[in-house]
Amino acid sequence: MNLYITKNEEQNEKTKQLYGKIKRAKESWQPVFTSFLGPDEQILLSKMCESEDLCVNFFGSKGCFERAMAVISSYKYEGDIPLEVIKITANMKFEKLEHKDYFGTLLSLGIKKEKIGDINVYSDGAEIWISREISDYVCLNLNKIKHTGVKVNKIPVHEARERVQEFKITNVNVASTRLDCFVSEITGLSRSLAASKVKSGDVKLNHCVIEDTSFKVSEGDIISIRGFGRFIVHSFIKTSKSGRLVYQIKKYI
Repeated sequence: MNLYITKNEEQNEKTKQLYGKIKRAKESWQPVFTSFLGPDEQILLSKMCESEDLCVNFFGSKGCFERAMAVISSYKYEGDIPLEVIKITANMKFEKLEHKDYFGTLLSLGIKKEKIGDINVYSDGAEIWISREISDYVCLNLNKIKHTGVKVNKIPVHEARERVQEFKITNVNVASTRLDCFVSEITGLSRSLAASKVKSGDVKLNHCVIEDTSFKVSEGDIISIRGFGRFIVHSFIKTSKSGRLVYQIKKYI
């Protein structure tokens, strides 16, 4: 496990929890389920299971899931997965509900983040992937989001709609491909503040914390900046007359 210990204490705590799951799966020879994991945790768990000669499979939204529940076992698990899909129907004629509204309401009910998978928002409501153990509680207690009354019911997993990731597209002009340059241009922060954000562990590149301000960014890389969101460095466009590099950036929305 020491191979995965970093200077980031939050990351180390996640590593310890995942290692505990792996140890239990090895000792019991029984499948062990995790809570919902983010992309960085999925990558970490995959590496750890590979080194321990264990199988790991992830389950979440149809299509391109963001958060997923994992099962760790000594064989390929094909049994029941303890997750549910909650369908929320809302009349958004007077109030538009966003991802943060659904997520905030769930947290206000006392539900922990790790029990919540993807929240897929549509024009008529949302579908939320959650741990089975809290599904009845959510159905009984979730009746309003912001000022909008909602109807809540479980639906079979096979009836869930496919998740489609949407983006906001912009261009940025950077002096170089250094990580702090991209962070500065994406956020509007000064170069020094952007560098501080990188050094403090608030920036991830391809779901891994990078504290090296001079780390080189490439096309296709995903930059996550705490407090600002997640961005794909989609493509290089051109070099400007002043020698700056122009890239197309896609922000997850």
